[in-house]
Amino acid sequence: MQSATMNIRPRTAKAKTGVPRFAIAGVVITVLVGVAATLGFDWYSGKLGIVGPHFEIEQTATGKVIKVPPGGNINAAIAKATSGDIIELQAGATYVGEIKLPKKDLTDFITIRTSAHAQLTPDVRVSPKDAPLLAKIVTRTAYPAISAANGAHHYRFVGVEVFPDTKTFIYNLISFGSNETAANIPHSLEIDRSYIHDSDKGISRRGIALNSGDTVIKNSYVEGFAGPNEETQGICGWSGTRNVSIINNYIEGGAENIMFGGSDPQSPDLIPRDIEVRGNHLSKPEAWKTGVTVKTLFELKNAKNVKFIGNLLENNWKGPAFRITVRNQDGRAPFSTIENVDIRDNVVRNIADGINILGRDDGEKSGTLKNLVIENNLFLDLREGPGMEGGGYFIQAASGENVTISNNTVFNSGNITTFYGEIPVGFVFRDNIVGHGNYGIHGPIDMKAESTRSMFTNNLIMNLNGVPTSDYAFPGGNTMIQTSREIGFVDLAGGDFRLSANSKFRGKGRNGRDHGAALPPLK
Repeated sequence: MQSATMNIRPRTAKAKTGVPRFAIAGVVITVLVGVAATLGFDWYSGKLGIVGPHFEIEQTATGKVIKVPPGGNINAAIAKATSGDIIELQAGATYVGEIKLPKKDLTDFITIRTSAHAQLTPDVRVSPKDAPLLAKIVTRTAYPAISAANGAHHYRFVGVEVFPDTKTFIYNLISFGSNETAANIPHSLEIDRSYIHDSDKGISRRGIALNSGDTVIKNSYVEGFAGPNEETQGICGWSGTRNVSIINNYIEGGAENIMFGGSDPQSPDLIPRDIEVRGNHLSKPEAWKTGVTVKTLFELKNAKNVKFIGNLLENNWKGPAFRITVRNQDGRAPFSTIENVDIRDNVVRNIADGINILGRDDGEKSGTLKNLVIENNLFLDLREGPGMEGGGYFIQAASGENVTISNNTVFNSGNITTFYGEIPVGFVFRDNIVGHGNYGIHGPIDMKAESTRSMFTNNLIMNLNGVPTSDYAFPGGNTMIQTSREIGFVDLAGGDFRLSANSKFRGKGRNGRDHGAALPPLK
């Protein structure tokens, strides 16, 4: 008996006529895409040439507005955009990074913004309560949510919320440059009215790596970048940073809220330089008193031409508000230096110590700090004691050249100045209102020497600790005041520390100027 399979014959293929089905499908797709393009839609996803979520494109007089729907591909929109174009993200929607800003031939900004941008007032700082108005950009890997390629330029972000959604350790949530050559650093970048923060899932070492040129970070809120045994920062730049402005932001960072330096650039032309930090609020939350590495609020290790003006600094329980310390961090940059720094018009409060100055690296070969001015600042609550890890000093200094400290008002429980090692050349301390502490001016210095009188002159020194006359430690040419009430402040209790019209010290400073800081009342 034959098997049933033996009776089965292969079918003879029939000749086909007409247009193949796949060709018809292709024509249909082409027509549909053409119609969509005509109607203002772009169906290309930018990944492997596959069809994906559309973009709605609106042509304006100044360029295109490319509207990316929730979950859409921002990188694909960037690839399509040209100078002056706007990429609009849906407010409240989530977009998954990693967004990579490519080097393109741009002459004007590509702006990536929230659809609710009109509800964010220009030049007004945002806060977490504005999150519903922001478009969310998240990273779920160890890579930055936003990064700029070598030479990338002319990108602006307005009204975005950037954060990690991962337990993986992230070095930089936003990375604007790394260790490029001077010719290849990213430049012409901007972040405006944006909320940049860590999550409670893991640790991000820093919010923004600012190794770029012609960059502005403004009106934004940067918080949560802290952790145990980690040098964390809100914003940090160390190589190629130049002509950057950090304006009107709230910024948190565990070890340092803002820092420049900290890793060796490849050459002297990559030293961070031409930096403006103005009108910011730098703080650390109370919860960071335990379980977080805390060092300072603003630190320079390698930088030139820095203006730090009109900022509020508060809540640093370990050490000083400022560290201005030259560091050849990894021993490969003996050209490291700090030059031409202007610190003025700032308010500092609830801090363990004031300013630590180190003019040369004490462990590696380095350059020398030159031309540091600290003027017209108000320091409140520099103190030692419960909850603080510091001595309450105003200035601690070693080496350097041309350091001028003038017209500051300082309420400190520790020393006026502590010198350790070499005294800076050209050190001038004049026309300040400052607490004596227990030991006044301390270090390898003869209080009666003419050189000491020329360094410390015409200061009003408050005896806030009530030390006896025998323990006064300052040269002649300065005036001891037994209580702060004798100074004649406008409103000591109300926070107006300018000299009143009837103060006996009014106009007795250099060139007829008042002693101390002339800042408006605290709010």
